[in-house]
Amino acid sequence: MPRFEFDLATPDDDAQLRRILAVTPMDGAMSVSLRREPSYFDAAVVEGPFHQTIVARDRSSGRIAAMGARGVRLRWVGGEPVAVGYLSGLRCLPEYRGSGVIPRGYRFFRQLHGDQRTSVYLTTIADRNTAAIRLLTSGRAGLPQYHDVGRYITVAIPIPSSRRAARSLPGKVTIRPAEPADMAGVLDFWNTVGPRRQFFPVYSTEDFFHSAATFRDLRPGDLLLAFRGQQLVGTLAGWDQTAFRQIVVERYCTALRWSRWAYNAWAAIRRQPRLPRPGRMFRWLTAALVVISEDDPSVFEALLDAALVRAAGHGWDCLLVGMHEADPLLACVRRRQAISYDTRCYVVCWSDGEAFRKRLDDRPLYLELGCL
Repeated sequence: MPRFEFDLATPDDDAQLRRILAVTPMDGAMSVSLRREPSYFDAAVVEGPFHQTIVARDRSSGRIAAMGARGVRLRWVGGEPVAVGYLSGLRCLPEYRGSGVIPRGYRFFRQLHGDQRTSVYLTTIADRNTAAIRLLTSGRAGLPQYHDVGRYITVAIPIPSSRRAARSLPGKVTIRPAEPADMAGVLDFWNTVGPRRQFFPVYSTEDFFHSAATFRDLRPGDLLLAFRGQQLVGTLAGWDQTAFRQIVVERYCTALRWSRWAYNAWAAIRRQPRLPRPGRMFRWLTAALVVISEDDPSVFEALLDAALVRAAGHGWDCLLVGMHEADPLLACVRRRQAISYDTRCYVVCWSDGEAFRKRLDDRPLYLELGCL
């Protein structure tokens, strides 16, 4: 009898899934775990209207050895709305690595793919995770093809600990928080400007402002609107996800472990966020819904400044901004960066998706950081 049984997770698995996330950190100079407390499944709404979690159970103990998620939602592809999948949350307990559980799990995933909800998927893999890249791109029997489409850069912009330390706003555009009455016009703006990015999600009113919405806990006032005159020219939201998703510092590399105290002393003088001790959670905001008409850097800079000013003095550590390396607005973010984290983006498909993949044009990719 095979060692592992594969099926879809249920709410009864919630505690085990949360534990796996806690004990499988993402390694680097600063090792962090990406958690979903107090409920794995309540946090899964950010993955979109359709999502599944696949688990591999050790038959001898009933224990979950590995997990991964599959979601599908409409995205703009070549200017047309198309159902596209996203693969995320692939985790394997250390004691099961090398057991072949991941390739076997993809055979079960291939069965789920038979529902024909989509023909292609997106995914990201940390640049430093060479073992996962080597395995998943190997083309071993049962695995789909992983096609590299460039890097996705996540930049942590420090949020000042007081408004006195925050930058003043430029006067080129008018910026104000959104109100519920704005949403019809904002959705039109996103569905007009958003398709200039490959895979920009097709958003609707169902994605906002209720407990099961994709943008859970995002309030109208968290969304900033930029205007030139009466014309909407840009949006950016500061999305607080800490009530259902957390980033916990597990450990630092040797250099950071010894220099953290010195950095924190400097940060206190400059009114900048400090590096938390291991075991503590980062307080972060996610930059969401970054849509800028004509890719105007002055509009994007103004929205970034406004978001930082609004957040300053409220205990936040940083604003996380994620963009594809080909995004023309990335340069604006890099000028402000303290720390960046690189992942590789892939278009993933079996043979039934190859024709579609080959038709993709060279528009810059868009991935919503808070939904990954």
